[in-house]
Amino acid sequence: MNPTVELLTPEVLELVRERRLGELRAALRQLDRADVAELLSTLDATDAAVAFRFLPRAEAADVFSYLETDAQEALIHELGAEGVRVVEAMDPDDRAALLEELPSSVTLRLLGAMSPANRRETQEILNYAEESVGRLLTPDYVRVRPDWTAERALNHIRHWGRDAETVNWVYVIDSAGRLVDDIRLRSILLAEPETTIESLMDDRFVALHASDDQEQAVRDFAKYDRTALPVVDDDGVLLGILTFDDVADVAAEEAEEDFQKLAGMERLEKSYMATRGWEMVRKRGSVLLILLAAQSLTIGVLGAFEEKLAAAEILILFIPLIVASGGNTGTQTASLLIRALALGELTPGDWWRVVRKEWITGVALGIGLGIVGAGSVLLWELTPTVSDAANVWVALTVGLSVLGIALWAVTLGSVLPLLLQRMGWDPASVSSPLVATMMDVSGLVIYLVVATVVLL
Repeated sequence: MNPTVELLTPEVLELVRERRLGELRAALRQLDRADVAELLSTLDATDAAVAFRFLPRAEAADVFSYLETDAQEALIHELGAEGVRVVEAMDPDDRAALLEELPSSVTLRLLGAMSPANRRETQEILNYAEESVGRLLTPDYVRVRPDWTAERALNHIRHWGRDAETVNWVYVIDSAGRLVDDIRLRSILLAEPETTIESLMDDRFVALHASDDQEQAVRDFAKYDRTALPVVDDDGVLLGILTFDDVADVAAEEAEEDFQKLAGMERLEKSYMATRGWEMVRKRGSVLLILLAAQSLTIGVLGAFEEKLAAAEILILFIPLIVASGGNTGTQTASLLIRALALGELTPGDWWRVVRKEWITGVALGIGLGIVGAGSVLLWELTPTVSDAANVWVALTVGLSVLGIALWAVTLGSVLPLLLQRMGWDPASVSSPLVATMMDVSGLVIYLVVATVVLL
């Protein structure tokens, strides 16, 4: 929590309960809108509603948009009819995102209480597919015509720009509403008053389609280093714009989802503290059960080699070293590939280049790790912990096993994400625990096969 917010929270709570409203308004003015939202989230719904009513009207909708969905729903309930006005004052894309998350009964009530224009605007956004760019677009932007002069365009911007999401970019459309170019506001400001918009155009622009996946928007914003991009339909008609703040939210959500999948769990729909205990168990337990079942295969592997292990019990001591090297190497490789696929640096068609690169890396890593592994066997032989049975042949077995396991780990860790991408599945589902579990089982097989050849 922001230290300033932490310090002000007890003071604001006291002002709310004592109804010292003038001082309350002054205290809230000390904070940024995001910090006000953070402060309100620490209060119960009734106290938060009292404080919220004393926010300047121009700031209230922005503060509301920073709150978590549960806090927004509680605040709407407390505010009553005033809550509808707050929702209507939100940016269209934020309003649509809120209504999508609220219970259907609340959504229907809010939609029914909105003005016809706002209701139609919101429903148009909600009609787009989930996870599509259309769900994020805002229809509040500035558009001009090619035959306008710079002076007329600036007058138009002054009149309509205050309601736009951003005026850094101005969009040029033809008579049918099709996008023909986008121009920086700076170019219009610096042009002579009689210069036409058409003369400022370079006929080069980047646009998103409403049906595009939101992850594609994240990649395009990063590639073209833009603060806003236009959104068009299949006919090229300009539907709205997408701004960097909305894309940043998507990028953060995708990163969080991938992080949780890599940790071996399903994505949490709410924040950590807002997730109920049973939901937390369900999200984490399902994957852990699968991993436990997969890990049980090691019992079968050890059982198949039981007689050979009895003949060379020293091999058991080095099983943790063997399986750890495979799990760590495979996890590294899978993480690198998942990130490269997410950033669009690779496609499944690059599989041979990837495997070749990883094999070269795997050989180098395997030799290095194998030497260290073999050396550790010989060093442990000098201590009372390990018997004299740990001889050069055992060290050779460990070294060769680590080399083989490293090669298999980089192969598995690189091919699995590419294969899942090819099948249309999320590569992040190749989580770190899953790769580690697969390597535990297969690494154990490699170790015991090598031991059979070298020692037995």
